[in-house]
Amino acid sequence: MEQLTNETVVTDLARQIEQRMNHPYLTRHQIVPSVDMLLLRWMVEMIDLESSEHRQLVLATYFAHQALELHDQVKACPGGSLERQLKVLAGDYASAQFYKILTSFPSHYSDRFGQSVQRVNAAKCTLALEADITSMSTWLEAHIGLIKTFSELVGQSYVTTCGKRMIEKKATDLQQEQKDQLTTLLAHAVA
Repeated sequence: MEQLTNETVVTDLARQIEQRMNHPYLTRHQIVPSVDMLLLRWMVEMIDLESSEHRQLVLATYFAHQALELHDQVKACPGGSLERQLKVLAGDYASAQFYKILTSFPSHYSDRFGQSVQRVNAAKCTLALEADITSMSTWLEAHIGLIKTFSELVGQSYVTTCGKRMIEKKATDLQQEQKDQLTTLLAHAVA
């Protein structure tokens, strides 16, 4: 039996994501985004590679994250356009994959993720309405709230090597004072 490594698990999960999102309608219109390998590596850093439950949680979390990202892209599409409708469709399809995977878990997992999705959406709304006065906790909730919930469910810190890179990548739109706050926060976090 092949020994599992982070990279073999990431590769396998990426293949599963591509297969699940390979709906003919979505692929025909080329709206399925490429797999975010850094996001996948981040979550795989937190799991027990041998645990099929942990690998399924990675998939579920990835699909929820992807659904929210796709829905965020809708606002950049012209109103009433096919592109806008397709982004919504792709996001809904990813969301369906998330819920489909969660059905095999105890109900408290769905409860936790449902609450997390609500907090992420509320934080994203706050960011959209109050762009100039973003608190670091609101920004973190909007961008990594699902990953934080995932890390709590698998019992690991979300501040990993890939996690720090991903957070810093997302932080490019922050003002310098906010970037400094984030840097301080990450420096003091236990990985």
